[in-house]
Amino acid sequence: MEVEFNYLKDHFQRITICTTSLEDAHTEPHFKIPEGVQLVNLNPEISLLEKVLGMHRFISDQEMRDERNVIQTAYHSHVNWGKLKTMLVSKLRALKLKASLQKLLDESNIDTYLYSYWTDDAALAIAYLKRDNPKITAFSRIHGWDLYFERSAHYYLPFRKLIFNGLDAVFPISENGRNYLLSHFDTIINRGRVYQSRLGIRTVDALPPQNRKFRRFRLVSCSNLIPIKRVELIIRALSFVENLEIDWTHFGDGTEQASIRVLASQLLDSKDNIEYHFPGRIPNWKVLEYYSDHTVDLFITLSRYDGIPVSIMEAMSFGIPALATDVGGVSEIVINGKTGFLLDQEVNPKDVAEVIETVAEMDAEQYDAMRAEAKNMWGTFYSADINYPEFCKKVLSLREG
Repeated sequence: MEVEFNYLKDHFQRITICTTSLEDAHTEPHFKIPEGVQLVNLNPEISLLEKVLGMHRFISDQEMRDERNVIQTAYHSHVNWGKLKTMLVSKLRALKLKASLQKLLDESNIDTYLYSYWTDDAALAIAYLKRDNPKITAFSRIHGWDLYFERSAHYYLPFRKLIFNGLDAVFPISENGRNYLLSHFDTIINRGRVYQSRLGIRTVDALPPQNRKFRRFRLVSCSNLIPIKRVELIIRALSFVENLEIDWTHFGDGTEQASIRVLASQLLDSKDNIEYHFPGRIPNWKVLEYYSDHTVDLFITLSRYDGIPVSIMEAMSFGIPALATDVGGVSEIVINGKTGFLLDQEVNPKDVAEVIETVAEMDAEQYDAMRAEAKNMWGTFYSADINYPEFCKKVLSLREG
């Protein structure tokens, strides 16, 4: 959202960010908040006591009865304890967020747009507010984990019908996401409220051809170090590379940080042809600065699931081809053999190693053509200067409709 704010500021009189990700009021956000933008920290967490007191909703709450019916008739699935718990916690969190947001609305005397960046409990909260305050315009983006049932613990995401029909619009960030939305929720969604809206990256100056002689092949990855991102596959793939000198940098941290460092030490420290670096989580502008200051040959992501990673957009804005797994909407940006290479979701580390070596062996003309295709993909479909003004225009038009 750091990039998007620069465009939202041009179209809205006042912006307030309501975040649930800061541990307390003294926690620093991950990026610089633009001047004139207010930051409010909300806590939607539900205590054990609140969960126990909310148990009566299983019987008395009409919305929860309706949701159980949706699970059975629209999703053709069974209502189990896991789904019921997910449903209850989601509603309690949404009601808590609604109460906090209502206080902010009461203090505002201007026309209000409520925007949830994810279609999650916050989206449910603003759907409730929209129901109580019809003049409000409410909408959300929808990405990956908040869209695909396959990525959820119980193959279930709560209150989709209420959210999709309670908001003025839902914006999937990829064509794959839009198609999934319309096909999997066809009986419960208002199709006229679904609009694809891609994310975008800032403009980057034209890049000169790269000279890859007399240096190591530079590989970059950028993600949280969590199981779904499968960064360990990159390490295992590099352990199979013998005849190529590689310098690999991974940006990001997470719950697997310690185990990833141990695995890298075990499999790569003895290989003279592999260097690796873990700078951890750094500000977005520093990642872009790295691309600007270094010649990067290939970006790599081997996620089990994804939407369309912003990390790939950022790399391609610098003309860097990508090696990625064919999941979610990734195939919309990584065109196999043109802007990079696609591999199956259940990829073998040896296959990853072979593709890396293939890229390294490409002649200059072929490789520069791939870089040009990657840069063109970004400029045509993922430029912030195109996508975000269009998004703002569409959002403003929702009130006119």
